[in-house]
Amino acid sequence: MQTYRRNRACGCLRCRSCHLMAPAMLVTIGVLMLLDQYSHISFGYTWPVILIVIGLVRVFQSNAPMDGHVEPYVPPQPLPPSPPPAQGGNPGQVQNV
Repeated sequence: MQTYRRNRACGCLRCRSCHLMAPAMLVTIGVLMLLDQYSHISFGYTWPVILIVIGLVRVFQSNAPMDGHVEPYVPPQPLPPSPPPAQGGNPGQVQNV
């Protein structure tokens, strides 16, 4: 099985769903602050909802379909330089070139 790599240029649902965490957090925190302000429910009791929303978004991201996924282009890595060829002679002897 090949590992998944996100591609910003891809239009599949899994690649697009990576941008859902920030809006979901902003909406969740806004709703919790409104509840704190206009009801008897304190933010101290409702903050675990943030963890639940994070978990739900992560589950949605991992289960989103990859129909039409385009792998990102990864340029090939250059080969490391090869060591210089060994010179003949005694191993402890210094050769002048």
